[in-house]
Amino acid sequence: MIRTYNRYHLGDNLHQLNYLRRLGLPATHYCHQIYHEQLQPLCEGTEIVLIDLPGKPKDAIDTWIGRDNAFQSRSDDTTWWSFYKMWFAKISDDLSVANPITEPEHCLYDYPALLREYPPYDYLIINSLPCSGQLPSYDHFWFVRKVQALVKQGKSVITTIPTGECPATLEMGMSISDIGALSRRVSHIIAVDTGPMWTTYNVHNKDSVQSRTVYSTTCAIDLLNTVTKSKL
Repeated sequence: MIRTYNRYHLGDNLHQLNYLRRLGLPATHYCHQIYHEQLQPLCEGTEIVLIDLPGKPKDAIDTWIGRDNAFQSRSDDTTWWSFYKMWFAKISDDLSVANPITEPEHCLYDYPALLREYPPYDYLIINSLPCSGQLPSYDHFWFVRKVQALVKQGKSVITTIPTGECPATLEMGMSISDIGALSRRVSHIIAVDTGPMWTTYNVHNKDSVQSRTVYSTTCAIDLLNTVTKSKL
C-alpha cells in the first residue's frame, strides 16, 4: 500500500494527489482534515483514500517539497517544472514505483469534476491571498483597480476573492474544482501563485486559454506558456 502525507497547504496536497492519481495504485494520503472536502474530487474513480493527518503511520512518506531543505536549496534559475521533475522522481524512488510524471503535460489536472459546466468569461483573476510568501507585493486593491479597468473596456471578469466590481467564486460557493472547470471557458487567466490557481492547469483548457500571467517570487512557472512576474 502506498502511504504518503503532507502537513502543509492545499496546493502542496493538490500536487501530491495529481501524482497519486496518475500513479494509478491503491494509496492512502494523510493531510489536514480541513482540506479533504476540496481534495476529495481528485480521488473520484481511484483507490485513493484521504485520512486526517494525526492518523499517519510511521512508514508514510513525507511529500512536502521543503523536506530535507530540497526546495529552499534550489538554484536561482530553477523553474517550476525542473524542480518538480526532480521531486516526483525522488518521491517515486521513496515509494519504489515508476515515476508517472516525466513530462510537463503530466502535471496537468485531469479528473471528472473539471468537466462541470460554467458560463464563459474573458478574464479569470485568481486574487486569493498566498499563504507561503509567494508574493510579498500582494495588494488586494491592485486587483480591484485591475478589474475596474477591464470592466471599463467591456470585458467580462470573475475573481476568486470579492472586489465589489464583478462576480467572485468565493461568493458563489465555488470549490477549487469548480474554478478549474470554470477555466475551461475563459480566454485569459491572471493569478497569484496560490492553491486555487493550480486546477486551472488542466488538460481541458490547454489549447483554449489565450494567455496566462502568474505573479510569484517563488520560481518561473513553465507550464502552458505562462508568463511569470515577480511583483504586481
